Amino acid sequence: MKKRLQRLITVISLITALALSIVFISGCSATVATVNGVAVKQSEVEAYINFIMVQDPEGTTDLSEEEINDLEVNIIDSLLVVKLLEQYAEENGIAATQEEIDGQMNAIIASYPSEDDFESDLKAKKIKREFLEYELKSQILRTKIYAEATASIITTGEMVKEYYEENRETLFAISTRIRVSHILSIFPWIEDTSIEENDQAKETAREKIEFVAEQLEKGAEFGDMAREFSDDTATGADGGDLGFITRGQMVEEFEEAAFSLEVGEVSGIVETQFGYHILKVFDREEGRMQEYDEVKESLSTYLSELKKAEKWEEFIMGLIDNAEIEYLSGVEGTLNSTLDSTGEESQDETGSSGEEESSGEEDGLLDDESIEDFLD
Repeated sequence: MKKRLQRLITVISLITALALSIVFISGCSATVATVNGVAVKQSEVEAYINFIMVQDPEGTTDLSEEEINDLEVNIIDSLLVVKLLEQYAEENGIAATQEEIDGQMNAIIASYPSEDDFESDLKAKKIKREFLEYELKSQILRTKIYAEATASIITTGEMVKEYYEENRETLFAISTRIRVSHILSIFPWIEDTSIEENDQAKETAREKIEFVAEQLEKGAEFGDMAREFSDDTATGADGGDLGFITRGQMVEEFEEAAFSLEVGEVSGIVETQFGYHILKVFDREEGRMQEYDEVKESLSTYLSELKKAEKWEEFIMGLIDNAEIEYLSGVEGTLNSTLDSTGEESQDETGSSGEEESSGEEDGLLDDESIEDFLD
């Protein structure tokens, strides 16, 4: 259930804008679902599908029939929840003022060289100004509902300290890291899969790296040799610099050699599945445990947002649980299956609730950059 709800809440961020902006075209369309007597129209669903396809043509070109059906289910359910939020706002006297909407719109326009550039960008992306204004209104509305729904959440210093102590060894340990460069003589079959592994090609790669090793022993500068001879084109131009790495990022043979080196030390020839390497470590930062004072502020924020996300989930589920939802088309949504008649989480066919550990990152609201994302 939680996974389904998280997916649902994520879709709400964009669907709200569309739900508001297509009011003008939904009057005569067939009703596909209702929530407390308020209709979701087929034209709303189709308009959102079209919106997605316009904004992400590459990602929606080859959707299967099953994927399109899943998309419709998500859209219908998301629209139902959006209408529930609108009903809640109206019943509780929550509104977005024109002054608030204009303030946010002006801030977006100010990020462009001119208002004409702003209008041109909207036109190029097939976004109507009315669409954006309604989205701003929707964002303000949902921000106010979210603030009200999560107002009771308090994160005390004791709670933060307790979380730190309970998770100190697993979450707040900083691993040792090294800054390492390498010179690679690659096996040819790594670059060209049509080439079969063979001893002769491997020997040629070995001869190349041995030549590099000889030059380094004679005093050649490591970066110069990497730029001239390394087959790692991604790092060769930077003298073979791989940046800082920690254990678990590279293949085992590479790591064992790299982490055994002192700063400034050059390795012997190291063989991995990719070829032959010579390594040099330029910096080393020993692992340590982060102290409580280092993390308490960010940890407090994290725990607060986590608890608010959980509260927001409960709030949304409460709206759904108390709503009368009816599906009227062949596309059956999922909201009626999120809770059974007793209010408990309904189980799937395997007997599992399907609940996953919450990450605390559910997008119950648009973040500060969501509007700008429309225009990126």
